[in-house]
Amino acid sequence: MELTRQEKDIVRRKFCKYCIKVMEGEALYYIRQLERQREREVCFSDLTPEQENQLSAYDDLLEMNYFQVMNMDVPVRDEDISDALKKLPERKRMIILMAFFLEMTEQEIADYYHLVQSTVHYHKAESLRMLKDILE
Repeated sequence: MELTRQEKDIVRRKFCKYCIKVMEGEALYYIRQLERQREREVCFSDLTPEQENQLSAYDDLLEMNYFQVMNMDVPVRDEDISDALKKLPERKRMIILMAFFLEMTEQEIADYYHLVQSTVHYHKAESLRMLKDILE
């Protein structure tokens, strides 16, 4: 069935009116959502010191052991590993710390100590064996 021009105009106007009502409803819903959000949210500047303390957490940094490697403090949290590392000879300990805590490659460690890469690989493997024996 074909609509006349006047009927098409009526349908278009009704559709536009429907779309406007839907958009108004969505806008009101959005405004209500923002109002609810404002009621529930609080600015950090408005918090009391007691409320601020409830939101924070502190690490136990005092329980960490630090090793000096390449003029940097390398933290080791696990006490057993820290104790085992202390039992290693100095160079072996430094190679392990550089490899696993500073994420240096064997070649970078070799360049730092003026060694060949295979020597660093040997020290690293030997250090890991020693650590395994100490930790068992």
